[in-house]
Amino acid sequence: MRFVSLFALLALAACATLPDALPSVRYADAASRGTLASLLAGRPSAAQVERTTEAWSMALGDSFACGAPMRQTLDAGLVGALEIAAMNAASSGGGEREIRQGVGRYVGSLVELAVDRRQRPSAARCDALAAWAPRIADDGRETVARARRNGLMDDDYGLLLQLLSR
Repeated sequence: MRFVSLFALLALAACATLPDALPSVRYADAASRGTLASLLAGRPSAAQVERTTEAWSMALGDSFACGAPMRQTLDAGLVGALEIAAMNAASSGGGEREIRQGVGRYVGSLVELAVDRRQRPSAARCDALAAWAPRIADDGRETVARARRNGLMDDDYGLLLQLLSR
């Protein structure tokens, strides 16, 4: 009975999206926990991957525009790269190779966001992002460490963990 309740709660959480909500680590977290968690996370559509990529890019671009600490924003961006790559892999039925390639692609986007000159968002948005970036970086560190402990990431991810652990 508990499993059914937990499954229903997870399904509801997966469907609940708020338009102004900041992105989170869902697919990378599920992938770090193994096959069952990945199955429970579901297979996102291409449109969902695109919306998530846009949400991460908007949050990161706004973080840079707000003048958030560069290190925190870059760490959040690395986590975003991992999340988007994991989501792409889940969408396409890919695996670790697809995740690795996806991280590399999004890191290029992160560099573009860092140098893009955009208008500073509202003070409330900047405050929300200032709290979000370090929290999401912590979530990413935990996700990468868990995946490595579970044998789900090879040593290539050592660099990502080192970057996030600074």
